[in-house]
Amino acid sequence: MPRSMRIRSGLKIVQHILQPPQGPIPKGTIAPADPRPSPTPNSFGPKSRNYLDFPPSHLSKHWDTIAPTSAHLRHAEKFFTRRAPTFLWSAPKFHSMSFGESPEVCFLGRSNVGKSSLLNALLGRRALAHVSSKPGRTQSMNAFGVGGEADNGKNRLVVLDMPGYGKGGRAAWGAEILKYLNQRKQLKRAFLLVDAAHGIKTSDEQLLALFRQNGVPHQIILLKVDRVLFPNSRTPSERALEARFAELRRTIEAVHTVVQPSLEDESAALGEIIACSTEGGAGLGGKKMGIDAVRHAMLQAAGLEYKLKEKPVAPVVIVPHDEIWQQSGDATRAI
Repeated sequence: MPRSMRIRSGLKIVQHILQPPQGPIPKGTIAPADPRPSPTPNSFGPKSRNYLDFPPSHLSKHWDTIAPTSAHLRHAEKFFTRRAPTFLWSAPKFHSMSFGESPEVCFLGRSNVGKSSLLNALLGRRALAHVSSKPGRTQSMNAFGVGGEADNGKNRLVVLDMPGYGKGGRAAWGAEILKYLNQRKQLKRAFLLVDAAHGIKTSDEQLLALFRQNGVPHQIILLKVDRVLFPNSRTPSERALEARFAELRRTIEAVHTVVQPSLEDESAALGEIIACSTEGGAGLGGKKMGIDAVRHAMLQAAGLEYKLKEKPVAPVVIVPHDEIWQQSGDATRAI
């Protein structure tokens, strides 16, 4: 074939690859490869609703613990919803508290941070804890029972709603709360609630310092994460949601730095931070983000979390080395 014809033929092949024919490909022919790179999972191609179905791990950070599995989260949901929670008692002072054997967890936070709304979401009741737009509505330590019967302390969890601090708070409440944190033997973990949109405030840092000084086991929960990820009623684009997750990640890292200033820090802080919301974000169908993860953390503190059932293993018979040779010799003589 003359050189000019070979060039024209090569150009036609290249043109065919770069601009494949439109319409259906004739039967029996091989479709030319598309030279454009296929989109990666992180690229922003055609939009779909799948990006709104993000895993729970997007809302938390674990550096000393292991993230819960779906089995852990299902167990936590069932534990909190299979039986209606009960109001146990209310005590304005530590010495007037009712005592029991059930493990306890308590929730603390700035006044009007959304503590009562979170407790209602966790306990699956709309108005169990009083919700108010006025700071300082909770004025006593209120206890709720979840799970087992009152006479079965091992399978029941007691949840305490503590008075808020900051605006609307009172110094006398702080004194009684400190007595509880230092002296209550049933307390397994204190959960400090922080607004995800504003991060840790000075009063939060002061409470964290008290936790460290007194060796109180504690964990940070970031509330109102829906205001960070879904700030308006419209469903965000994939790119916008990714940018908001990056903002949330920066907040979590900043909180991590406050909770554990250095690797040598040996405070009683649990090495995980969970973000959650009592409101469903746009496009989530009313789903409340992170609630089951917080429930799991509460159960884990009390030792009531889901545990994988171990299957019994048949005992292994260990045969001494000399018996093996003896058995081998007996078998050889028998042959």
